[in-house]
Amino acid sequence: YRSPRNGQRPARKSTLYIILHTTEGGVRGSLEKLSANGECHYVVNTDGKIYAIIDRHRVAYHAGTSMWNGRTGLDAFSIGIEIVGYHNRDLTSAQYTALRSLLQDLKATYKIDDNCVLTHSMIAYGNPNRWQRSRHRGRKRCGMLLALPSTRAKLGLYRKPAFDPDVKAGRLVNADPEL
Repeated sequence: YRSPRNGQRPARKSTLYIILHTTEGGVRGSLEKLSANGECHYVVNTDGKIYAIIDRHRVAYHAGTSMWNGRTGLDAFSIGIEIVGYHNRDLTSAQYTALRSLLQDLKATYKIDDNCVLTHSMIAYGNPNRWQRSRHRGRKRCGMLLALPSTRAKLGLYRKPAFDPDVKAGRLVNADPEL
C-alpha cells in the first residue's frame, strides 16, 4: 500500500508533532484511499499490522486545515498515523501494542515529547461559516478518544497539553464542547 505519490512529496524540513487519526471506516477502503492520495505516513490495522504509506521523511497530506499554538499547515511539520476504527470506539489490544511501539520509535527518532502527540480533533479548525461566525475548533472528531488520559497511558503517553493554546489565545473559539 505504499503510495504512488511518494516521489511527488517534498521532504519535511522538521518534525514537531505526531498526529493521530481514526479512519472512520474499514481497512480495505481506508488503505486504498489513503494510499492513492498519500494521506498519511502509517496505518495501524485492527490486527496490529502497520502499513507504511508515505515515506516518514516526506510530507503526507493528513492534517488539512490545521493549527496548533499559532502554527498552521501542520502537514509540513508532522507525521500522520491513521488507526483503523472510529472516533468513538476503543482500539483493539493489537492496535494498542503496535501503536505504542510505533510511537516510541517516532518519538525517539524525532525527539518528540508526549505533549506534541496530538489528535486530528485537537488540531483541525473551521473557518467562519453560516453556523459559526469565527474560526473555530470542532471541525473534526477524528481520533478524539486518543486524547483521553486513560487511552494515552495505554499508548505510553503520560502527558498531554493542559489546554488548547489557540482557543486560549483567542485565535479560535471552541464550537464543540465534547472536544
